[in-house]
Amino acid sequence: MARSEKVIVGPGRPWDIVMVCAIATVAALLPALLPSSPLAWFFGFAAVFYCPGYAIAAALLPGRLEMLSRSFVPHQERTLTITMLERSAIAVGLSATTVALASTIMTRGLVELNSLTVGVTIIAATFIASAVAVYRRSRLPPGDQFAIVYRPSERLPFNRRESAVAAMVLVAVMVFGVVASSGLTADPSGLPYSEFEVTGADGQLDHLPSILRPGQQAVVDVTVSNHLGRAADYTLMISLSDSMAAAPFDPSQPVSLSPGQGRSTTFTLEDEASHRQRLTFSIDRPGEWTVFLRLIDAGGSETLTLWIPITVR
Repeated sequence: MARSEKVIVGPGRPWDIVMVCAIATVAALLPALLPSSPLAWFFGFAAVFYCPGYAIAAALLPGRLEMLSRSFVPHQERTLTITMLERSAIAVGLSATTVALASTIMTRGLVELNSLTVGVTIIAATFIASAVAVYRRSRLPPGDQFAIVYRPSERLPFNRRESAVAAMVLVAVMVFGVVASSGLTADPSGLPYSEFEVTGADGQLDHLPSILRPGQQAVVDVTVSNHLGRAADYTLMISLSDSMAAAPFDPSQPVSLSPGQGRSTTFTLEDEASHRQRLTFSIDRPGEWTVFLRLIDAGGSETLTLWIPITVR
């Protein structure tokens, strides 16, 4: 090796493995420390689509000469060097496969699929594969271990035209980064809106009532958030039909629903404020019913509708 060459990754220097483990760790910590930062998006993307795949590729291919090519006429064997670019391409494919496989297993009900379980899976896959990669590299002779060597270019420095082009590219990348960061941190809608959500009594969407007995009481939680840029008078309706006719009711008391006329209640919500209301209702008649929940903004004539299919038997 020439004196001017510098070994960045090599025997005793698994800095590429250290880097992917560090990225996965930072990606797990940033959402808690800086949830709205573009850095959380960047490190999260790298942790999901690169780090576990690179660690697995490093564990499978610990040496510099990995691929064995054999020809039978005449009978010859040779090894081919896998470049860093090829390793990166393999890493992306392995990462996508690992995340897809883990998500498929989670959706089968073995583990709940959420950001915590996905993060733990990615970190576990990255760290376990990294440990295997370091062990397998250490078992190879130093000259056969995977290495990244920096070789200074013997070419003359940039001329004026090349320097100008390089500066323009650098400025363009910086401008793109600023625009991308602004887009990631900006309001995704850009327009005034209201949020309308319904969950079960325990706050879980998948625990909404679905099967009741005649007269049995069901409980749901309704949450309304105002992002209209002004105070708003809302009307909340609950009914068993598409009809907009409704009689006032006290939402703190149970309400019995029947086909035809619905029930409604009104409230005022300041800008950027939220209102949570627990509704208790029952249906006296057996059958297949749909409970309609409507949120009406009188000032903007905005109507949002949610529905809950319920079987009464």
